Amino acid sequence: MGEIFLSFTFGPLIMLYVGFYLKLIKRYYTKKFKEIKKTPKVEKIKSAEIKDEKVKEFVKKSINIKYFNQSFFYNNLKTLKIKRSKNLKMLNIYVNQYTPVDNAIYITNEDALFHELNHVSSSYYDGDDYSGLSQNEFGTGLNEGYTELLMERYYQFTDSYCVEKRIAINLEKIIGREKSEECYYTANLYDFIEELKQYDTEENILKFINYVDIMSSLIDNSILNKIYYHILVNSMKKINLYLLKWYTLKQKRLLENKLISNKQCYNNIQKYSKKLVSLKNVESVKYKVLDKKLINKEVEKILGERVLYEK
Repeated sequence: MGEIFLSFTFGPLIMLYVGFYLKLIKRYYTKKFKEIKKTPKVEKIKSAEIKDEKVKEFVKKSINIKYFNQSFFYNNLKTLKIKRSKNLKMLNIYVNQYTPVDNAIYITNEDALFHELNHVSSSYYDGDDYSGLSQNEFGTGLNEGYTELLMERYYQFTDSYCVEKRIAINLEKIIGREKSEECYYTANLYDFIEELKQYDTEENILKFINYVDIMSSLIDNSILNKIYYHILVNSMKKINLYLLKWYTLKQKRLLENKLISNKQCYNNIQKYSKKLVSLKNVESVKYKVLDKKLINKEVEKILGERVLYEK
């Protein structure tokens, strides 16, 4: 639930990376997922004593957000530990992370505190970890992206997870802002998936979330080799194909219900598809993952013979 940046590498660190990615690859091919549960109901809590000035500032900016979860936030705040480490920053080691298991924020960059406090306000732990749009670390990439989207929307600040945020923006256009924010602040991945089941099977939705997790773990890694790069690009391609499929189905239903015209339908899909052609990471590395031919093919499957782009 955060990020860790190191300005140096050691042999053991590289081995940890390799071990971690081997697990990702195994998960990628086996496509085994944990059960997604409904978030437990919790006691309503509306206030708690706040001593930290930055936390007070966060509450002042958050309290009027429609779905901001005071119960989650104040429940976690009662035992929340904020561990700031200037010593790590002096060594060029940057750790910004919230861990629900021990209800602690570890931080070296104060600018990232609001991001981590958003996790605090959208997390509940009872042996299982319910956090925003993730559950037991499944959906971490999507959760980080949507957290950054909210950071930009409500706090006018964003500086990380740019690819994940772009995916969250495109996904929100399918589910809708109201439902997306409600699911995030109530840590309700279950209902988020239920919303997407209007457009696809649960199995495919879980695959999509898994691809986002894989992409998020690889996108900004400077030691990628060809195997990891192949998995990264393939994951991003799958992500965008799912988004294109779901958005096209949504537009088709609006057309069938005579809520939009035929021209509006195709214009909407064309405009949306242009945001899926490539993704750029924080190092401005651009990955082209869809082309016009493939977009035409996918849209034709759903809408018929007409194409978006000249063949």
